[in-house]
Amino acid sequence: MNINHVFRNVVVALVIFFVAFGRGGAADTLGVNDALRTYTEFADGANRGLYDPETGSNGYPDEAYDATMAMVVNWHAMPGDVPNRDGHLRYRQVHPETSDWTLATGETFEFWHRAELIHRVVLTDLEPGSVYEYQVAVRGRSFHFRTMPACLDERPVRLAMTADHQAPEWREAAHANAKRIAEQQPDMFIAAGDFVNCEGEITAENAERWASYLDYLYNADDGYFIYPKEIDGRIFDNLVVPHLGILGNHETGKAHHIRWPACVNTGRAEPGYPRYVAGNWMQLLFHWPYSSEGFYSEFNPDHPNMDPEHVREGFGKGGYGALRFSDYLLLIALDNSQNFEGTPDVGLKDWTGTPITDRWPWFETLHADIRQDEWLHNLLEPEDGAKAGDVYTHIIPMWHRGLFGTVRLNMSLKNRTLMKYWLPVLYRNNVRFIKEGHDHVYTRTVPISITDEQPAHTRIDTVYYEPNTWPLPEGLSQEYRDAFFAVEVLRDNDTDAIVGWAYDGHYATYAPDGFVVQGHGGWAAGRRNPGDRGGGNAGFWFVDPAKGGESFGGAESLHTTTVILTNDSLTFKSYHPDAELPIHKARWDKAADRWYAFDFDTNVWHDYDK
Repeated sequence: MNINHVFRNVVVALVIFFVAFGRGGAADTLGVNDALRTYTEFADGANRGLYDPETGSNGYPDEAYDATMAMVVNWHAMPGDVPNRDGHLRYRQVHPETSDWTLATGETFEFWHRAELIHRVVLTDLEPGSVYEYQVAVRGRSFHFRTMPACLDERPVRLAMTADHQAPEWREAAHANAKRIAEQQPDMFIAAGDFVNCEGEITAENAERWASYLDYLYNADDGYFIYPKEIDGRIFDNLVVPHLGILGNHETGKAHHIRWPACVNTGRAEPGYPRYVAGNWMQLLFHWPYSSEGFYSEFNPDHPNMDPEHVREGFGKGGYGALRFSDYLLLIALDNSQNFEGTPDVGLKDWTGTPITDRWPWFETLHADIRQDEWLHNLLEPEDGAKAGDVYTHIIPMWHRGLFGTVRLNMSLKNRTLMKYWLPVLYRNNVRFIKEGHDHVYTRTVPISITDEQPAHTRIDTVYYEPNTWPLPEGLSQEYRDAFFAVEVLRDNDTDAIVGWAYDGHYATYAPDGFVVQGHGGWAAGRRNPGDRGGGNAGFWFVDPAKGGESFGGAESLHTTTVILTNDSLTFKSYHPDAELPIHKARWDKAADRWYAFDFDTNVWHDYDK
């Protein structure tokens, strides 16, 4: 045989090998099975939590990167013949520059009750404002992700938000809303709790629910959130939209509640006492914030109300954390389904009027494992650093249970401590927009300011919480009503009108430059209406239409929201799946330091309260 012919064949083979697999030896290092589904997340190495270096508890040490420079890649695949290759991926930058392939290895988890494995790799030292390509299998397809820009001078940032999917099976509205989000081509998708009603329980049924949820959004073949996208004149196939999952009450606790009796004294029949279950599925399937911030638990495995059947070693970390994107965006996830703040209520009764301590003797003494308010204050106002409000252009907190919704016992016993411990520090740090869910109605509050000085020409008065759709149980003593159903309001001295709310030296009032809270009717969950489930007089002031607020339920409230961030403004647009134009559009204008709303009839921006 001609030696030149042999040499030429070898060279051709080597060229084919390097073209196909690049540097890093993909043929020898990647698994053989391609991704069934793949989804990305952001990661933030800077933990501003309460880390104890002596014990190594309550958080992870700081690392020198933020969420513009790091990305989490998750993919689910069948096990291969060489298990140690299953969790490998290779990646490279492809825009605006092109880099060599780099091999990365992460963690692999069993997908409980299913055959496939879950692989997760945290990629750091990435370039902001770039497109990256990644592959997880030999001869596998290429997927792409886009890192966030280094600053908002480069381009606006779009956040797609919704909440309360809930349905184990995908309904028509869920498909329509997912398609609408995909049309927006956002920089991230944020779901504020209540995904598939898994209650944290590790069952085969819940495994199927989560697989279905992720398949519709991130199936490698036809997921809504994997699509071609044009960036700077180039088309990138299989661009994966990052997913941010906020913990909701349906992710923890039997009977889809928590380790304390939610909605006490609603007049319902005896419901039993739900046992607390850690958010197992959230941590199994998602990195942030369940592992990135690293608070070791929202639960203590020895807590008297833990469900021992669903405790998994290494799972159950906290459902709250932060993502920082350079100096233009701080996203904060808080979990107001599990934690008490402050001291426990004393003398609380259940639905039947029986003291809680008759069933839970530890209720008044055994408190939450972690105080989120301490973490939040340290995040926003560290003792040895600048206030977050002086650093970030936009700070957006998110939580699931509505503080300002019109369906629950808002502003009475359930949310008093959150009004006291969370809202003042958020307001002091120039928060303008807050995202919540849970109520299954559309809610847009008036702009709200928080002050520690009582507004002029007002007086404090006491009103009693009056549920809109059912009476309070009979037999409640006046002392009990004073303790749990009395709410202090601010009344105008001249008109007697309620102009705000008072709680423990803090005053919530209307102000055009305040923060607006948007609650979600959800993108699939069953419909409700304002006033259902105990909603009443102590929540409706916050959605006063005369001041720009709004709340409505029914099928009309199925919607998603797109938030657009620039250096000068925050704009949110709420979309119903059946309408091309938004149902609402509002903008906080930094230069004017106030909110405006958009009139679709006249195509004019106007004062928010007209």
